[in-house]
Amino acid sequence: MRFVISKVLLVLLCVALPFGSANAETKVGEPIPHHFKLQDHNGNKVEFDGLKGEKGLVVFFVRSADWCPFCKIQMEDFSSRYKDFKKFGYEVVSVSYDSIEALARFGHQHGIAYRMLSDTGSESIKAFGLLNDKYKRGSRYYGIPHPAVYVINAEGVVTHMFSESGYKSRPPIDGILAALER
Repeated sequence: MRFVISKVLLVLLCVALPFGSANAETKVGEPIPHHFKLQDHNGNKVEFDGLKGEKGLVVFFVRSADWCPFCKIQMEDFSSRYKDFKKFGYEVVSVSYDSIEALARFGHQHGIAYRMLSDTGSESIKAFGLLNDKYKRGSRYYGIPHPAVYVINAEGVVTHMFSESGYKSRPPIDGILAALER
């Protein structure tokens, strides 16, 4: 009987735990939890102050530029609209757990206009509360984020956050640009 009760309690505990990241997702109005001390696709060490535009930074987290078709489309879409973000005074960067080499290869093949940041240790991904905990350490996919887009002002405060349920749908770029106009 104790065995059955302990199994039931274990199942209830697992069901009660939140799905997604173990960290709380960074919210609008909060300062950024990580200053993007990472390397870009060219191997340059970068951080928030060196990345932001006059008004701030648009950061979008993607699962992978190497193997995720939905991410690749989104990355190409952001690149095609990069000048629109620049007109509003914002720089754009993507963040993924991909290696510098994988990002450089994708950027070269697709003519990506913005910087792609390599977060191989998923430090930024974890800090923003976006780690997809569906995959465990040792898995090829461990370290991927839940896709999301953050608009961060020049002072490092999140002004907008966009995400969709699931990984196949991504926030429309026109909606993100419209938020910058306000």
